[in-house]
Amino acid sequence: MSNNPNQIYVDTDLANKLTLESEDVKQLLLANNIATLSAAIKGQKISLDLIIKALQDNSQEIQWRAYAILQEIEEPQVIQALSEYQWEAVRFLELYANGNRKFIRANLCNAELIDVDLSRINLSSANLKNSNLRNTNFSHANLQNANLTDAYLSCCNFSHACLKGVDFTRAFMWGANLSNVDLNGMYLVNINFSHVNLQNANLSLANLSYANLKGVNFCHANLRKIILKNANLSNINLNRVNLQEANLRDTNLSGANLQEADLKNANLKYAELWDANLSKANFFGADLSNANLESANLQDANLENTNLKNTNLENANLEGCKLP
Repeated sequence: MSNNPNQIYVDTDLANKLTLESEDVKQLLLANNIATLSAAIKGQKISLDLIIKALQDNSQEIQWRAYAILQEIEEPQVIQALSEYQWEAVRFLELYANGNRKFIRANLCNAELIDVDLSRINLSSANLKNSNLRNTNFSHANLQNANLTDAYLSCCNFSHACLKGVDFTRAFMWGANLSNVDLNGMYLVNINFSHVNLQNANLSLANLSYANLKGVNFCHANLRKIILKNANLSNINLNRVNLQEANLRDTNLSGANLQEADLKNANLKYAELWDANLSKANFFGADLSNANLESANLQDANLENTNLKNTNLENANLEGCKLP
């Protein structure tokens, strides 16, 4: 047997045993012999409960090696065990610093991980509920299906991260960077995205009803078919943004910059667009009924085939505008 604790090999004596016992498992974990353990699991020579038990071992190395095996297993008792295994922030960061990047289903509830670099980490299905993650770098990370309920995410960097299925309920996200992320179809009702960077983000079909979007950067973002009912977009910059078929009913867009924005077939019923810059915007087929466009700039805008029933256009600039 090699003395190298990092060598991965198959222990033929143990592999040939009919069943492996607790001490066998501990021996293999100490030797970092993942191949033999994996073969034993596959051949049903070992009870998963023995590896789960190793999570409570006095040795942190044995705990980690058991965790590394278990995080790949989709069994109810394993998922439950990992959800109950509470990570200490110091140990978690130590393992990350040593080059480990995979922490699937990690329980980091209430963790303090401030101003740290966790780029390219895999925290899919992790529990980060109520954690303080201020100014932490999650760029290119995998956070799919992670729980970030009530987390403090101010100024976090999520650029290029996988955020599919993430629960951001009541998360504080002021100033966070979500540039180049895919939020397609996500349920983000009542989210506070104040001063968040959503440059180049894909928000198509996402539901951000009642969201606070004050100061958001939507430059080059895809908002096609987005739902923004009752959202606050006052004074926002939506220059040249794709809002085709978007639901903007009752949305506050007062003072917003929608110059050259594409709002084809969008729903803008009862929307507040007073004093907004709508020059060269495309409203073809849009519904602007009962919307307030008082003092709005509609110069060279396209309103062909648009529903303007009961629309308030008082003092609006309609120079060069294509009317229905």
